[in-house]
Amino acid sequence: MPLERFTYAFRSTVENSVTKYYASFTDGEGNLQEAEIPREVYVALNDCRKHEQRQTRSDERHTELSLLSNEQLVERSAISPAPLDETVSLSLDLRAALPLLTDTQRRRFLLCHEHGLNHEQIAAIEGCSVRAIEYSIAAAKASLKKYFSG
Repeated sequence: MPLERFTYAFRSTVENSVTKYYASFTDGEGNLQEAEIPREVYVALNDCRKHEQRQTRSDERHTELSLLSNEQLVERSAISPAPLDETVSLSLDLRAALPLLTDTQRRRFLLCHEHGLNHEQIAAIEGCSVRAIEYSIAAAKASLKKYFSG
């Protein structure tokens, strides 16, 4: 729903240090109606209006992004993707180097770097301390670095 097409409006006024809240709308015959409403209703309507505005903006952003080509999306991104042949080559090289790691290092390294879990999540899965996860992943990285550097 476009923002300019709300079917209601609301306002507040202060009279003699008392705040009053009003809602107005057009009835079925096209006549403008206004009624005093409780503060709770005013707050609920205001929250509803804000939610509608956020949803409309979200829809507009989604529509804009869905109309962009892959090239335009890449241009807008902060990080340039590596060429596909380099990515595939690195992935294959990394897969070849994984057997050099212990089972624990390999499992924890893959949970972190392939599945995107953080150290706390991996520690919960493994039933150990975060420090143990950090140590395993650091050791795995050191082994892989050694493998690739020489």
